[in-house]
Amino acid sequence: MMRKKTEFHEELANEKRELKEAVTALRKELDETANRGKKVASKVGAAVLATVVAKKLLKLKRRRSS
Repeated sequence: MMRKKTEFHEELANEKRELKEAVTALRKELDETANRGKKVASKVGAAVLATVVAKKLLKLKRRRSS
């Protein structure tokens, strides 16, 4: 009876350890994904800004040419 309890507690401890490791790995993946998302958002923002500036410059150039 005591041996079964010990085995149960060992299995429980192993499961707990594996779950902690899985959670740690998932957190790391989420952080990496979030960082990639931030980089993409930054690049998209820069591209949008460049487009807006280019359009404004074209308007100004057309006005001066007229």
